[in-house]
Amino acid sequence: MAATAALLAACGGSSTSTSATPTPLTTAQVQARYSAAAGRYNQGEAQIALTENASCDATSATVSLTACQTALSSQRQLTIAYDNALRAIPLSGTAATEVTHLLGDDAAIEKLLEQAATAPAIAVIVTLQGQVIPLLATAATDAAALRAAIGLPAPG
Repeated sequence: MAATAALLAACGGSSTSTSATPTPLTTAQVQARYSAAAGRYNQGEAQIALTENASCDATSATVSLTACQTALSSQRQLTIAYDNALRAIPLSGTAATEVTHLLGDDAAIEKLLEQAATAPAIAVIVTLQGQVIPLLATAATDAAALRAAIGLPAPG
């Protein structure tokens, strides 16, 4: 009988179920997770920007539709990864509000980047980039507000 009880317990036969309440993250843990996500984004963005600046500028001697499309697609994927990392951080209060603003900005940016990455010509990409640039400025403002809400200084 003891063996049966042990087997039932091992297989989850108990009818009592308890769900653990997730332990809230400390401020330091939230800051570390945000900093890691932002660091990965910033590092990737710096690399992508080099290609984008060289290949997406219609007046550049190195303009290339294919290279530009690839860079814009990479930028979109990088933004999606950053947003997913932010979604994985449990935030509350002002920080939750600020991350919602930032994720909304990024969704609009991601949509435009997707269009640009499949655009048929550099001229179309240039037009779309004209729409992305102000959104990037808004996203940067919202990221600074999020940083402040979780107790991090503005990026220097």
